[in-house]
Amino acid sequence: MDSLDLVRRSAPVKPLSILAEAFAVQLSAFNELTREIREAGVSIKLLVFLDNRIFIELSSLELFIRRFGSQMRGIRYSPAGPLTCNTVTVQGVDVAWFTSVKEQDL
Repeated sequence: MDSLDLVRRSAPVKPLSILAEAFAVQLSAFNELTREIREAGVSIKLLVFLDNRIFIELSSLELFIRRFGSQMRGIRYSPAGPLTCNTVTVQGVDVAWFTSVKEQDL
């Protein structure tokens, strides 16, 4: 049986040192967006700080778009088995959700 890899990376990312100035900036942005998403009533499925990615529940997508739609940048889609991982960037953090792959009629 295939498994679904939620944190697959396209290229190895060098982890930030906690002493690096960029670490504090990234952590602050990640935490701030997490708080804003929760305050908007959006259900968070998974937080992956090392990938700078927040996964949300599909059932909360409408709330998310209503609140953050004007801030969404870089919409990307990638197949993940029978699902499609949809990703957007908001305030420098990737936000992702899964939808079913739609098969085309032959």
